[in-house]
Amino acid sequence: MSKRAAKASASSARAASTFGSTPAFGGSFGGSASQLSYVAEPPNLSAISDPNVVVYFRNLSKKDSTTKAKALEDLQTYVAALQEPVEEGVLEAWVSVARCSCTGDGCSNA
Repeated sequence: MSKRAAKASASSARAASTFGSTPAFGGSFGGSASQLSYVAEPPNLSAISDPNVVVYFRNLSKKDSTTKAKALEDLQTYVAALQEPVEEGVLEAWVSVARCSCTGDGCSNA
């Protein structure tokens, strides 16, 4: 075996032993697995005519609780100020968001 082949073989053995003993990507292969929460697709916002309302719904999907609270306030103000019935796209998006409003324990309304 040449010096180069021996070096490649040793490198492969080292890599195999590393992957065998250490979980990749911070995961756990044989130990306790973490609980994965339900991940839903975002609501369909294409049927909403008001671009501001689209932004409100997008802000509801953000992580920051302050951003979510502001988006809810903005949606409430928008709906309260309407002179005509709420458009179908807004209702469908709201149902989608409400159905998948997840807490730290998983979906609370699924």
